[in-house]
This record gives sequence, structure tokens and C-alpha cells, in this order.
Amino acid sequence: MVFAALLLASGATSARFATEGMNVLVVVFWTNLWMFIMMSAWILIMRPAGGVRTDKLSKHFLRSVFTYSALVTYFYALAQIPFANAVVLQSMGPVFVPILAFLVFRRLADRYVWLGVLISFVGVVMIVQPDRVGVSIGEVAAILAALGGAAAALVIWSMSATEPVERQMFYFSFFALLLSALPLPWTWETPSVAQLTPIIAVAAFTIIGQFYYAKAFSAAPGDKVITWSYMAIVFAAIFGFILWCEPILPLTAVGAALVVRGAHLATRVR
Repeated sequence: MVFAALLLASGATSARFATEGMNVLVVVFWTNLWMFIMMSAWILIMRPAGGVRTDKLSKHFLRSVFTYSALVTYFYALAQIPFANAVVLQSMGPVFVPILAFLVFRRLADRYVWLGVLISFVGVVMIVQPDRVGVSIGEVAAILAALGGAAAALVIWSMSATEPVERQMFYFSFFALLLSALPLPWTWETPSVAQLTPIIAVAAFTIIGQFYYAKAFSAAPGDKVITWSYMAIVFAAIFGFILWCEPILPLTAVGAALVVRGAHLATRVR
């Protein structure tokens, strides 16, 4: 999950370059197109055991719907409210996972999960230092993005016992491509060579990051490992310092330490 967080933070950094002067929905489409190409090539060359035949097509589609919805609502929130507020509210995903796990699976997370999630979330708030959070449509969209991400994590968790990670990624890239193609009649743009490079980088980081994200759920209970996904924000802060000279304040360092401590605590057994 930590490696997945590093890759997804790298993808977000590449997306910052890709979205300069280009419609976000178009960037999402081209990213998903390259993800599908990469995943199809992997399936054809490596021919993983079991192939892509599945009897859980509805779950694969549901996972893609949740993920795509979370992405769209998150981008909407970024356009409507301060960046830090959107990041904090969208980061509530791991908080929703144990709640949804109880409602759907009737699985009650132990106290270490709840305490770890709380500590890590406080660390996230310290890293991004949001302004006052209100109750506007932008804030609601960011919370919906967090809820969509948590729902997608729950679907991944439910498939992890029977669906190989390669198969999950193939169907995720396929359905994500179809969903992202829907707004193209109104948003179409052809990227230049300079724009295509970061788009391909986003696709590569995202598809590999999602691979290890799903791998984590197949290796341990999802409500315990999901808290480590907060490390993406820590890595993003480091990338911001390296690439854009965004300062790392003492409060940021303390927040990063809390994220690590909370994630480690959540992973403990009873």
C-alpha cells in the first residue's frame, strides 16, 4: 500500500503537468486510454493464469463507476473550493472504509483501526493546513469523492479473494475508458506531443499504483491497510518541495509523522 501511495502520488504530480492548458475530462480520457493499452499489452504478453474470464463483471463495473465518480467530483471540488480544503475532505476515504465495511459486510473494525485512522487524518490536516471548511457544494463534492473512493475500495476488497489483481486491473481500465469517453462529444481535444508525455506518465503510474493498491487488499484486511494510503499525501508534499519549491514546514513534518504512526497503529492485530 505504501508503494501504491508513492506511485499514485507520482501520477498526481504528472497530472499537474498534464492538465496545464488542457481540459481535465480530456486528460482523464487519454490517461484511461493509455492505461487500457498498457493493461491489454500486459495480458497478451504475460498471459496470467485464468485470463480475463470472470463471473463478477458487475462488481468490476461497479468499482469503475465508483472510482470515476470519485475522480469527477474531486476535480469539481478542486475548481470550487480552496485546494487544501478539497484535499482534506477527499482524504476522508479511509475513515469511511470501516463504516462501510460494517454496513455492508457486518464487519466491525477493531479499536486500532479507528484510532489509527483518526491519528492519520489529523496528520493529513496538519500537512495541508486547510482554511475554514464550510458546507458549500464544493465541500459536498469533496466528501462525495471520499465516499466514492471508499466504496471502490470496498468492492476491491470483496473481489480480492477470487479475482486476480491482473484481471481486476484489466476490467478497471476497460470500464474507466468507456465512462471517460461519455463527455468527449463536448470536450474533445487532441493533445500535443508535449502534453502526451505527462499523460502517458500518469497512465503508467496510475495503472501500476492501482495494481499494488489491489494487491494490498488481497494480502491483508482492507480496513487495516487502507490507512497507509495517506502516505500519498506525504509523498506529494515531498514532490512539491522538490519540483515547485513548496516549503515543508515543521507542522508538515509533524503531520507526516502522525500519518505514519496512525497507519502503523491501524495495522496492529487485536
